[in-house]
Amino acid sequence: MQLVDECIINLKAGTGGNGIVSWRREPNVPMGGPYGGDGGDGGNIILIGNHNINTLFEWRSRKTVIAANGENGRTAKETGHNGKDIYMNLPLGTSVYDAQTNELIIDILETGQTHIICEGGRGGRGNASFKSSFNRAPTLHENGDIGEEKNIIFKLKYIADVGLVGLPNAGKSTLVGQISNAKPKTANYQFTTLTPVLGTVTKQQNKMVFADLPGLIEGASEGKGLGHEFLKHIERCSILIHLISLNPLDNIDVIKAYKTINNELKKYSKVISQKPIIYVANKIDVNDATRNLTKLKKGIKSKIYVISALHRIGIDELLDDIFQKFNKIQLENKKRLLGKITKTKIIELKQQKDYAKDLKIKQIDNNQWEVHSQFMQYWTHKIPLDTKDNILRYNQKMQSINVEETAKAQGAKPGDTLLIYGNEFVVDK
Repeated sequence: MQLVDECIINLKAGTGGNGIVSWRREPNVPMGGPYGGDGGDGGNIILIGNHNINTLFEWRSRKTVIAANGENGRTAKETGHNGKDIYMNLPLGTSVYDAQTNELIIDILETGQTHIICEGGRGGRGNASFKSSFNRAPTLHENGDIGEEKNIIFKLKYIADVGLVGLPNAGKSTLVGQISNAKPKTANYQFTTLTPVLGTVTKQQNKMVFADLPGLIEGASEGKGLGHEFLKHIERCSILIHLISLNPLDNIDVIKAYKTINNELKKYSKVISQKPIIYVANKIDVNDATRNLTKLKKGIKSKIYVISALHRIGIDELLDDIFQKFNKIQLENKKRLLGKITKTKIIELKQQKDYAKDLKIKQIDNNQWEVHSQFMQYWTHKIPLDTKDNILRYNQKMQSINVEETAKAQGAKPGDTLLIYGNEFVVDK
């Protein structure tokens, strides 16, 4: 399957349905009253983690994802149907960013994890919802709210407990295939592995996920070869296995092979270079492997595990030590979390929002003034000016942030026109 580990997409939740004005007209109900139903809510766009997916390929060709709008309200006080939610299945390890601010919104790390990324607009109320003891026959009704819209970047960083790094032909795919349930493609040429391959290794009641990451080359941290788009997948690993081939046909200079990978890890990320690294010399079964092993032991002061992934030589000892090291890291992480002091939550009184804060009025002609305000923009959409009750309500919204007074203070005269998002109002005396 083709690897797609980053894409940008436009998401738009559904707009809520409109409430309607309707009246109950039946011979046996002489004072039927308001009967208009509310609009349905717009559909949400929901992200969901799915362990059966390993790329973002499904969303690469989708430039836009749009959820359904809610239905308009109906007579007999019936609410319109809600718009259908859209579920976007994402591979585990997907980081979701706001394309405009580049801020991280959420990491999708668990199967079944859900997050509403764009919320559908609420349905508008019909006139039946406005009935009260003060107004028994309201003609008030609302349009539905507009659904959220966002430009989103998906970045996939594969989740694994242990990441295998090394030059091409180090034998990473063979090792993962021997110790796990993964069946990676193997062959004796560079970049056989074009996508990270995940394999689960179980030992007694413990379980770890190993990632066979594509072979790195010198200059990978600058983008050469397959490298730097795959280096990011190492970031979530707890342990790294640096696999080095002892086969002279793969590495004439094993010390150079060792240094190449170490240097690329350091150049790419200080965090990655400081992760626990286990050095493993592979292909001990080939001719002249012992000569390269001797050179490697002189160049690396750390412990070197010697294996043949193909013939399963030395693998049991390697796995025992990896599980032991991983369990120790997990225990340390738990202690660190438990050691954090829980701060007392301070409850603050919610301050009333100043809706007039962003009100701006500018003169665009001798007798015309243009009003800019998020508050009025919202209510201009929300309140259709097709009934006397709605016009009165809209005027109340204008008065609540002193639109007319602010215009007069800036020089507007009685009879001048206020332009408010497509609506026109005349300044009173």
